[in-house]
Parts: sequence; structure tokens; C-alpha cells
Amino acid sequence: MSADVQGRKYTSPDGSKTWEYLAISTCSIMSCCMGFVIGWNSPSIVILMSEDSPIPVTASSVSTLVAIVAFGHMLAPLINTLIVDKFGRKNTLLFSGLPVIVSWSLIVIASSIWELYVARFLAGISLGLFICVFPMYIGEISSPKTRGIGGSALTIVYNMGILLTFAIAPYLSLSSMAGAFLAVSVAFVITFWFMPESPYFLAMSNRTDKAEEVLEKLRGKTDVSEELQAIVDFLSRREKESAKGRSLRDMFASRANLKALLSITMFSTIQYFGGFFAIQAYSQLIFKSISNVLSDYMINVVIGVTQVISTLIATLLVDKFGRKPLILVAGVSISICNLAIGLYFFAGEYMHEDVLSLSWIPFVASIVLVFMFNSGILCVQVILMSEIFATEIKAVSTCAFSMIAGFLATLGTKLYVWVAITLSYGHSLPFLFYFAVVAACTAIILRVTPETKGKTFAEIQLELMK
Repeated sequence: MSADVQGRKYTSPDGSKTWEYLAISTCSIMSCCMGFVIGWNSPSIVILMSEDSPIPVTASSVSTLVAIVAFGHMLAPLINTLIVDKFGRKNTLLFSGLPVIVSWSLIVIASSIWELYVARFLAGISLGLFICVFPMYIGEISSPKTRGIGGSALTIVYNMGILLTFAIAPYLSLSSMAGAFLAVSVAFVITFWFMPESPYFLAMSNRTDKAEEVLEKLRGKTDVSEELQAIVDFLSRREKESAKGRSLRDMFASRANLKALLSITMFSTIQYFGGFFAIQAYSQLIFKSISNVLSDYMINVVIGVTQVISTLIATLLVDKFGRKPLILVAGVSISICNLAIGLYFFAGEYMHEDVLSLSWIPFVASIVLVFMFNSGILCVQVILMSEIFATEIKAVSTCAFSMIAGFLATLGTKLYVWVAITLSYGHSLPFLFYFAVVAACTAIILRVTPETKGKTFAEIQLELMK
């Protein structure tokens, strides 16, 4: 063995997953921080648009404030491709914490909308970097038995970050809330500094001895030669596959790749033009008119709780029922929910009916929509991302998809406020539009996406080629 006594102090004869769980836990801190970034939108918009707002804003500037996070997210994959294989997974994750630290610092002292623009753009950069690299890091440092736990834990903690933001927002000013989130972001950088680098990256960088030492630390065992050899063999195969093609042109060269990209893009379209993102970003703004059911603040909290619960349930459903049944049930349910919300607002805004006694309808529909999106659309999308793209174009396809998703998010957040508030068309038209979009996208997904449950990667690729 090449590891010295210093390396062996972490090992035991039977093995230990202590350092795996520590790495996952510290990553979860950053995942929670990303939940803060997304959760900040809804309560902060209400504060900024109130009469006693600390910073003067317009409806247009508020929509830009939400959209600029998505714009930063869209650019982040380009940064990621430049640094993740050069400086490592750990250092890229550490770097992802720096823009969000600057972001919260700016919000603490902000006195103009332009400072908020810069702050939220930087938050989007952090969000995009983290989303790109954390699955890679968790996948490469985890043993097979903890890999699924790691991915699920980070998704759950992300939603808990959103919920926590919704819960504390009424009791804190914008600057105080930013200060609290700043402290958590700094805590991530400090704690993650002591976590190990990915053994895959170390082996890829020809630092095999260091990779072996890190593996001993992560697995808590003195003999990791078999796993180390498997890593070296995998990297050798990947290098040969990558040489076959990893450009955008290769991505569009086969029917299978095109169908995979179309499928994943439809999932993202449902996310940003299917009601979920509008409810997540603007829920307090949308539901001020139904406060006889619950206060807009409490509706926000209920939505946050629903996201956490639905994420927990999703981990149990996806391997039990398969991908396509979940997509079908979720797509139909989300379409109906959007139709119900749209018709409720249409009756009040255009038919001038007294719908106050029916205000439970958009409340219940929103809860069901959020639940079905998280348990039936988002979880399947994450799984399919790792299943339907060919190995040789997986990196470039992930980058391309992240940029497409960022563009859709930017467009979706701007359009909602522009249509509903700036043009004064109300909330009904966006939700009726979402009804049609979700129905169409669900049909396309079911048409082009094969059932992947229980199938090998080769079988999935053959199905996509049909």
C-alpha cells in the first residue's frame, strides 16, 4: 500500500462510511443555500412591491430581478466546463460558494435595484455551478449503497431551504434575512474545505497514490486496490469514448441523441411554463386575492412543506411504478390543476363573478400541482438525465441542457409578470396557457421517451433509435 500512517488513521478493518456521510452532509449545506436563493423570490417580491418598500421597484424591475437568477444559471455551465476538469470537483464546489457569499453581502447593504440585480445574478452563477458539479462529486465519492441516499438527501435539503425561507421571511427584513443566509453560505465554504477531493479526478490527473489515499479515507478501509483499478479502467474507457465525439454536432448526429434532448427539454418546459415555477416564484403575489382561505404567507409555507413531502415520496415511487406511468399521471394532474386555477381567475377577472367563496380551488390546485410536479416530473427528469444520454455526449448534453433550462427560466419569469401585471391581463391567461403547454409536452414526452425501468443502458439506447 502507498498510503502512509497519516492516511491509515481514518481506516478500520470492517470499513466505515463516516467520511462519505460527512462529505454528503457538507454538500447539503450548500444545497440548502441554493434553496434560500430560490425561496427568496416569493416573499421578497411582496416586500419590495409594498408601499413601505426599502428599495423602490416597478413590476418590470421585479420580474427582471427574478429572471436574472436564471440568466446567471444559464451562463454557469460555460464556467463549469472550463474549471471542473482543471481544478477539480471539490475546488469547483468551493468556488460555487463564493458568488453567493458576495450576493448575500450585497443584499445586506443594498440601497438600489441595481445592487439587487448584481446580487441575484451572482446567486444564479452559484446555483448553476452547484447544480452542474454536485451530482458529479457525490457520484464519484460515494459507494454504490450511499449514492442514492446522497442524491435524495441533497434534493430534500434543497426543498427544506426553500421552506425555511418561506417560514422566516415575515419576521426578518431583507437585509437581516440576507445576513442569516450569508452566515450559512460561509459555513459551507469553511466546512467543505476539509472534505476530500474526488478520487476519480485525482486518478484522472495521474495522482493515483493520492486517489488511493482518499479512497481509504472515504471507505474507511486499508485495501481499496480493487475499486481503484475499477476507477482507472473506467477513466480509460471514458477517454476512448470521448475521443469518438463530444461536440454539439455529435449531439445532433443521431436519432437517439435528438430524442433524448427533446425529451429532457420538454421536462424543463413543463417546469418553467407549467405553473410550478410561477407558483414557486410568485406565490404570495398570486394568492393575495385568496387570503380568506389562508394568509398569503401561510400558503407559501404550505407549498414549501408540500415540496419537502413530495420529494420524500418521489424516492419511493419512481422505482416501484416506472417512469412513464408517473409522467402520465403527473402530466394529466398538472394540466387539470392549471386549468382549474386559470378558470378561477378568469371568472373573477373577465366575467366579474364573485369567486371568493371558491378561493379554495386555486389553493388546493396549487398544492396538488406542486406535489405532482415534484413526485412525478422532477424526480423522473433527474433520473432520465443519467439514463438516456449516450456516454460520449453526456457532458456536453448536460451543459447544453443547463443553458436551455436557464433560457426557459429567464423567459418564463419575465413573461409572467409582463402578461399578468405590466399588461394587466391578470393571472388567468398565464395559467390557461400553462394548461395547454403541459398537455402538449406530456404527450411529446410519452411519445419519444422509452420506459427505462429495469433496462440496461444499451437497451435504452436501442429503444431511442427506433
